[in-house]
Amino acid sequence: MKKITLLALFLFQSIASFSQSSKFGDVFSDPIMIDSNSTILIPTRYNSDFLASSKMTFWGDFYANILFYDFTTDTYTRLFEKDTYIFGFQSYNYRTYQPTEIKNVASDLILYRVKSVDYNGNGKIDYNDPAIIYVSDLKGKNLKALTTSAENAVEINLYKDQNFALIKMQRDLDGDKEFKSEDKSYYYLKLDLATLTFGNKIEVK
Repeated sequence: MKKITLLALFLFQSIASFSQSSKFGDVFSDPIMIDSNSTILIPTRYNSDFLASSKMTFWGDFYANILFYDFTTDTYTRLFEKDTYIFGFQSYNYRTYQPTEIKNVASDLILYRVKSVDYNGNGKIDYNDPAIIYVSDLKGKNLKALTTSAENAVEINLYKDQNFALIKMQRDLDGDKEFKSEDKSYYYLKLDLATLTFGNKIEVK
């Protein structure tokens, strides 16, 4: 019995030590070629090992941050100064788990859907918080938000040949500062990729 107790104590201390020493944003995803002349995008993910502090990592395809590596100068920059929750933008063949498409990338810019605001004030970022649309150039520079946390950006539909995107937005219908499936108030916005300006709301009235 004493041996079992000592073994349990050893395992607990090992797990606790591991969880305290592990870093949360240090796991690399596969590199993605964005500009064949200069730039490779290297996403990082949160460490989702046992006792990781955020359950968001278990629930969806999120990047913690993105490194933009310029192989002509052998330098890189981070997209966000601090790690956040960036929806992944690769489609996969789930039989082979090989990427089949890179989404949200146009000829000279990249669109991101990002959860970066604790909108409901519960002390954590979760699925009920809004996603915000950000944009950068192909080198990860000139990053800026295009939408606010007052509404939830549900999806991005990119039409490269026509040079625009349709952004599906969700309102907080009941005003409880959470975006849930019950909030069935949606509309689309056209985003002009040349000017980064929005058109009129497209909605069912």
